Amino acid sequence: MAKLDIVGTVKESYKGAWSHFGDMVKLVWAPVVVYIAANVLHSLSIQSVTEEIDPSDVEAMFQASWGWQAVAVTLLGLFLWPIIAVAWHRFILLGETSSSALYFKFGRREARFMLTSIFLSLLVVPGILVMVVGAGTALSVFAVPVGLVLMVAGLAYALRLSLLLPAVATDAAVDARAILDATQDNVLRIFGAHILNILALLAIAIVVSILIGIIALVLGPIGGVIGGAVLGVFGQIISVAILSVMYRDLVLSGQGAASPPDFQVH
Repeated sequence: MAKLDIVGTVKESYKGAWSHFGDMVKLVWAPVVVYIAANVLHSLSIQSVTEEIDPSDVEAMFQASWGWQAVAVTLLGLFLWPIIAVAWHRFILLGETSSSALYFKFGRREARFMLTSIFLSLLVVPGILVMVVGAGTALSVFAVPVGLVLMVAGLAYALRLSLLLPAVATDAAVDARAILDATQDNVLRIFGAHILNILALLAIAIVVSILIGIIALVLGPIGGVIGGAVLGVFGQIISVAILSVMYRDLVLSGQGAASPPDFQVH
């Protein structure tokens, strides 16, 4: 069974994103622009609402920040993300590009991707519910450890089954059993690759935050919102690249199929 190269996976994902930056912009610029515009409008709305609220009143500030606008931006992101992720998965694994200058498609493939993502996020819910329901009761001494075990187990399965996402995006056979078999001895390696990616993104975020601070002095808070949104999208796209590389190395290689070439030299 193939062993995941943690450093190689993350390194290839970042190098590929850098070398194919132009392709990335061409593929996903439209949904990214919509997402950034929505965040800017939301930020302006929050500023107008919170101007007359005492900054020390944390509860009032929180309630003002989480109005219907926040819900709308969250729902918009829920629909925009599959468009971005599916296009990027297909470029990495299939070499597919768009002949149109405007790629903005949400169809059956993107809907399946969104539903699969929601399913994966629900795997940790049983553990959370056990801890919440059991907290403050006589069973809390049992509920907390049991809930933690369920959360860890749910997270482990979510990490392994996250390789279903590239399969859904590329219209490949969606076989959860095959994914679990392919990732059986690579759970810690998959986890390690995601942790390494998070550390790399934190380092980038520190540098970018300094630049955003400088930009904010010129453009005001809106510059910070735009910079933060761009950084968030970049982090998500890198995560897509990592999943694609994992899927290629662990699943496609195990099936004996002709694997796509390395992302960084595709």
